[in-house]
Amino acid sequence: MDNGYNHHNRRKYCLKVHIILVTKYRKTLLQEFIADEVKQWIYDICHTKGYGVIAMETDKDHIHFLISYDTTDRVCDMVKIIKQETTYHLWQKYPNFLSKQY
Repeated sequence: MDNGYNHHNRRKYCLKVHIILVTKYRKTLLQEFIADEVKQWIYDICHTKGYGVIAMETDKDHIHFLISYDTTDRVCDMVKIIKQETTYHLWQKYPNFLSKQY
């Protein structure tokens, strides 16, 4: 019977965090093509780091996602990694578009 708890090394846990990331100055940058790529990058980052993405939605100026994680991970580190890597990928792929905005 699955009750939603994870078991690992005598630990039983069910940790989830709802994270909202906002674009700088609340600019409406997350258009369809960029929003889809950001979602895919976040899925890839979370899969690489061992986090589970439960739900994710974007709007024009922010993104919401619900992540499940292990007891050895810290929320501040998860947010830092996700923000750093998505920002890096966005600036690598869309330098002209972003330089016009900022």
